[in-house]
Amino acid sequence: RHSLPFGFLAGIFAVTGSLVSLHAYEPFPGKKADHLGAALYSIALGTEKVAVLVPERPASGKPWVLVPSLYSADSAPVAFMSATELALVKRGFHVVALGPGNTVGAPQAIAKWDAVYEAMTGTYGLSPKVSLLGLSREGLAIARWAAGHPGKVACLYMDKAVCDFKSWPGGKLGAGKGSPKDWASLMELYGFGTEAEALAYSENPVDLAAKLAKDKVAILYNTGGKDEVVPYLENGAPMEAVYAKLGGTFRLLRQETEGHHPHGLQDPTPVVDFIHYRTYGVSEPTFRAVAYGPHPKQVMDLWQAASDKPAPLAVHIHGGGWNGGSHIAPGYLDQLLKAGISVASIEYRFIAEAVADGVVPPVKAPLHDAARAVQFLRSKAGEWNLRKDRVGAWGGSAGACSSLWLAFHKDLADPASGDPVARESSRLQCVATSGAQTTLDPAQMKEWTPNSSYGAHAFGIKALPGEKKTSFEAFLQQRENILHWIAEYSPYALASADAPPVYMFFGSAPGLGQEQKDPTHTANFGVKLQERLKELNVESELVYPGAPEVKHASIHEFLIERLGAQ
Repeated sequence: RHSLPFGFLAGIFAVTGSLVSLHAYEPFPGKKADHLGAALYSIALGTEKVAVLVPERPASGKPWVLVPSLYSADSAPVAFMSATELALVKRGFHVVALGPGNTVGAPQAIAKWDAVYEAMTGTYGLSPKVSLLGLSREGLAIARWAAGHPGKVACLYMDKAVCDFKSWPGGKLGAGKGSPKDWASLMELYGFGTEAEALAYSENPVDLAAKLAKDKVAILYNTGGKDEVVPYLENGAPMEAVYAKLGGTFRLLRQETEGHHPHGLQDPTPVVDFIHYRTYGVSEPTFRAVAYGPHPKQVMDLWQAASDKPAPLAVHIHGGGWNGGSHIAPGYLDQLLKAGISVASIEYRFIAEAVADGVVPPVKAPLHDAARAVQFLRSKAGEWNLRKDRVGAWGGSAGACSSLWLAFHKDLADPASGDPVARESSRLQCVATSGAQTTLDPAQMKEWTPNSSYGAHAFGIKALPGEKKTSFEAFLQQRENILHWIAEYSPYALASADAPPVYMFFGSAPGLGQEQKDPTHTANFGVKLQERLKELNVESELVYPGAPEVKHASIHEFLIERLGAQ
């Protein structure tokens, strides 16, 4: 227990949130085009062309969705589906779209899906778990591929989707109103010699529902109450019944006044959330997107631990350089809930939004949002069965810096405030971090790690156009003018003897005074903060590959020990 293998520890980065590069992400070959503001690459896979929408900053683990086509924002029937694809990209997902002719689940098309999956996961390093999204006849393809590869599928989003081609396109069950031409085309694609052979086919999604449910492939199904083209009673309903019997996850969205068109939801958030939670294997929160302030980004999710008495609380603050990332699906959720600890995950204003709001310096917005969130949670302690006296926080990268700031900053409670939230304490009882920036002082960064390049954006500092210096060099030059900000917002400067216990994880060993492969997340940050905390007699634990005196194998073990009911 005194040292841990690098491979094991490195896995922690995958679940603490958005330890991603702040530089342009361009992993695909070929010319980049613009698709409604998203980067679009066209990849040749043999004779097939595959379109890939690439996020500016991929979410942890490079998640992705596989879709039969890119949908047109200019086409009213599918414009909401286009918005869904773009919302997924904004969340850090890749969207991979197959070429035409691969939408009805015929054997030759499914073989092409296999090749795309192998290329995306093998050649391009996307997540081994993919979510599938499809509308109408595309339901035949996504369900069939999922049934053949359940271990590779996070979930399905089926929008007014065909689950039995005896219902569509032939209308053989009585209610379908597809065309005979479509029926003939389907028979040809599947290689059916006679109509009887087609009607006897037993690998429609409705036939595969039991396998999908047993293999824990979650389904979100959207239907229209007036859909006569793909009637729910003949398509989604039989699957829902099987899922209910076998205990699988099948969630229904029903738009009562809609027919077969339009596809998708006007607000794609429920779809994107469902895919996001399932991608990371996280259960959905007890309370979702609860506002803790007036700004649209000031929201949080809360998962309540099963407890007869008030439960301790762990607050997750995601990373992403205060410029990206998402509060959806924090890591360690199951372990913390099983230990009787409730979990909150907060969203907050990014630097760009702080600048737009006139917040000076910009970093004040995400940090004070974190404090407000903790105060709000304490104000809800009675309603949400929480212990006010046992609150900890954890996060990765910028979220780790925010967590340390909360732990070290003086209490922001204002007992005289007319706002009941503001009267609550902002202090923590413990803090755990991954890849933390422990200082926002550029001189300290440069001394500890000569190739430091991070932090200028926190204070709104940029190199002027035409200057040869970098933003970090401008940061260094302006340091004397912003020492008051550094004193207020840098965790190292705020550390004091009354700070709570601190746990710090880094993915590689330190090298003080030496250039680092990842200077933004170097363990040099941890070594120097631990030195300071030892001077103050504050308990701390520093973990990296080969580190001495490791007591806790992971962040969640530390949080459980420190927050567990006592």
